[in-house]
Amino acid sequence: MTRTPPASRADHPEGRSSMGKNRRLLTLLAFAGAALVLAATGLQPASADPPGTPGQPPTGKNPNQILSGVGADAFAELTNNVATVYNATTPTRVLASYDAVNPVTGATGAGENITPKPGCASPAIPRPNGANAGITALLANQKSTVDPNEYCIDFVRSSRAKGAAPAEQSLTFYAQSRDAVSYAVIGNAYAPVAPLTTAQLKDIFECTTTDWSQVGGQAGAIHLYLPPVSAATYTFFLQAIGSSTASVSAGCTGLPTVFVGQQNDGRSMNGDPQGILPYAVTKWAAQYNKAAGISDFRGGAQIGLVNTTTPALTSATLNTVTYKVLNPAFVTGASTSFGRYFFNTVRPDAPQELKDIFKAGGYLCLHADEFLIPFGNTPLGDDTNSTQYCGKPN
Repeated sequence: MTRTPPASRADHPEGRSSMGKNRRLLTLLAFAGAALVLAATGLQPASADPPGTPGQPPTGKNPNQILSGVGADAFAELTNNVATVYNATTPTRVLASYDAVNPVTGATGAGENITPKPGCASPAIPRPNGANAGITALLANQKSTVDPNEYCIDFVRSSRAKGAAPAEQSLTFYAQSRDAVSYAVIGNAYAPVAPLTTAQLKDIFECTTTDWSQVGGQAGAIHLYLPPVSAATYTFFLQAIGSSTASVSAGCTGLPTVFVGQQNDGRSMNGDPQGILPYAVTKWAAQYNKAAGISDFRGGAQIGLVNTTTPALTSATLNTVTYKVLNPAFVTGASTSFGRYFFNTVRPDAPQELKDIFKAGGYLCLHADEFLIPFGNTPLGDDTNSTQYCGKPN
């Protein structure tokens, strides 16, 4: 008998999980505290690109007055919110965070360029759609033609750790928060209710398994939605399941059931109940939470279970408001490989003012709960004996 998609997953384990109240709330400086409360409650809008024309630098600022960042879509709005609140403290240099896609048109690809600082339009800088593209842009070391002492890009929102490439070794990856990557489907008309295993996901994304009935679902072709390879959410997911872009290309190229998707945007599946798309868990949570400056792009997509029935999400309470956040238990045991960290990446000669925002004990870490929890991120804490802690240089 054909199953129809449920109207909601209120009876799903995700809806029943609870972590209880977060007990590590920090004392804020009076001025910053007021701004943070406004941002956390959604009363103060976060920027999506600097205010003004998308892709253009903050109005009236010289290159040496801007600290510009690009990269991962997974926590773009979170960083935009940090920029909004930080800039309200009237710092010497403002933060300018550029989304992975055009925040107005949703455009990506050819012709979608940004000018992060005055004098950074020649050669053109394609808008980096993901952490991989962001790090590539950072390593290009392009400088402003208006002020040759100023790099066009100062930091990268990175949803992956430092890679093995020699060029990356000099970069500092400041740990920010915890995330996980899973897959998303539109209800359970075809996808099974039971968890998919790592091995099953590998076969699905390498197009060895092509029908939902092969993994316990309703008979029907699996429609694979693949984000761009510039997206670290996608490449990390493939790594987690033991695959790679090369393996996906070898098995799936030319198949009529393979489509273009955008990471963390369930709308790119167009409500397709046979679809599957890699998705950052914290991004889904932030969209559910309606965090400041974020749009709900889930499009009916729900985070799928991996290996066990341990839910991907739990709850945390901040300033009497309850939010969905990543459940750390989701990425333990057989699913450890699906867990990752978010980083803010800078050059060794980055301005000290920028390092002071991201380092341990710096601006972001001092206000970690208020910045992170509404966006579904699990804070790392400040215990320097931990494997990762907020602001740890990697």
